[in-house]
Amino acid sequence: MNKQRSEAASIKKIKLFIIAVIAGFLAPVLVLILLIQYVQTFSRTGAGSAAMSDAAIVQRLQPVAHVEIRAAQAEAANNATDAASHTAPETPLGEAEARAALASIAKTATQPHSRPSADTEQAGKALYEQICQACHASGLMGAPKQGDKAAWAPRLKESMETIYRYALKGKGNMPPKGGSNASDTDVKAAVDYMLKSVK
Repeated sequence: MNKQRSEAASIKKIKLFIIAVIAGFLAPVLVLILLIQYVQTFSRTGAGSAAMSDAAIVQRLQPVAHVEIRAAQAEAANNATDAASHTAPETPLGEAEARAALASIAKTATQPHSRPSADTEQAGKALYEQICQACHASGLMGAPKQGDKAAWAPRLKESMETIYRYALKGKGNMPPKGGSNASDTDVKAAVDYMLKSVK
């Protein structure tokens, strides 16, 4: 009887050993299968994929609106008609793109100007270069170009107070203060700076 019990116990131990060996092989295989399925079900962007190419990255980093500002040449300020014949024709923007450009300019100009307005001519030039030239250098949305006497002529028939009011309160497509939060003195100085080239 003891011999039968010891044989039954040893058979039981052998069976448990065989089950443990099989489980020891099957468990890692099962884990590997689950890992493979996990990796295949998720699309991950990695090096070498088209989403990480230089062109794709540059496209994702592009701003929503694009404003191109071209510096006027010195002779363009003196002779606007001659300068207009030498410049390349610009691609007209639609109203939606132009409004988006103005909104973008307004967002970048939300911080108050920290410089004092003591030198009004320099303050006017600085404000023109920071904000106003976005439209007045290219004629965006019908803005009169700086130095273009023909475009400014009808506006110059009005009083300076009226012209200042248009700049401060906005007119047509131009938002108040050109979309900036500059002081009234600086806005008037920018108007004076622009008008100096057409008077």
